[in-house]
Amino acid sequence: MPEQENPATPTPEPSSPTARTKAIRATRSIKTAQDDVVSRAVDRRNPDRLTRAFAHARLAAKITDDNRAKDILLLDLRGVTPLLDFFVIATANSRRQANAIASEIDAEMKKIGELKLGMEGSEEGRWILIDYGDFVVHIFSGDGRTYYALEEIWGDAPQLSWRDEPGAPAGELPPPPTMTDASAPAESTAETPEKSSD
Repeated sequence: MPEQENPATPTPEPSSPTARTKAIRATRSIKTAQDDVVSRAVDRRNPDRLTRAFAHARLAAKITDDNRAKDILLLDLRGVTPLLDFFVIATANSRRQANAIASEIDAEMKKIGELKLGMEGSEEGRWILIDYGDFVVHIFSGDGRTYYALEEIWGDAPQLSWRDEPGAPAGELPPPPTMTDASAPAESTAETPEKSSD
């Protein structure tokens, strides 16, 4: 008995992308999210690297301020995590403002030779993250900042000044944070009763 053959179903022709689809794919390509960075190990004890990372993180904070972001913080993560050194956290009033800040930070960092490892969230605008390896810039919407509360999660990280303050050394990197008195185990200050010798 001959086997019954199923008639071949025609395979659909792949549709060619429209101009709009090509434009969307071009703007969302990985090339825009990540710069060409040569992978290499970095000696994390090199003070020049830390000084440069601190200066670039301060510059990113100043750019957010120049673009009218609010509640700008520069957190020193050196004593909290071995993964990176600094966070810049800022709040933008709108998605358009957040994207403008991220674009300007990216452009300025490229001018001084700091290439990003990645950028996420620019389409949504609720939380834009720009990773430069030694420091990370977070640009939040108001509700996104409240929801994710990074400064509470990283509450052990001290805040650093990113402004040029009169009388203070310009952009000097403070020593790495150590266990502070507040986080050190409390010593008993109460006097212990002396034993009487009866």
